[in-house]
Amino acid sequence: MENILIKVGYNDTIEKIAKRYNITPAIIKSANLNIKEVEEGDMLVIPYRARAIHTVRPLETLREIAGKYATTPEIIKANNNLTAPLFVGQQLIIV
Repeated sequence: MENILIKVGYNDTIEKIAKRYNITPAIIKSANLNIKEVEEGDMLVIPYRARAIHTVRPLETLREIAGKYATTPEIIKANNNLTAPLFVGQQLIIV
């Protein structure tokens, strides 16, 4: 299992994040010094079994990335809680 670092989004809870990554809230709490609550902007360690972690390259689009992994831009957006444009160096979870 790999660890990834995520930024907590608006209205996120530990339970919502756990469901998004198909793990239990207890795993998230344990990986983050038994944190009890999260706020927007907090950074969390997520132990996660991903098919791939993709690092965004210059001028790369979400559609191009999805094509490389035989998935859809919508699935990548949902799994990574994307609400803003991609940026160079950003790491995306591909499941």
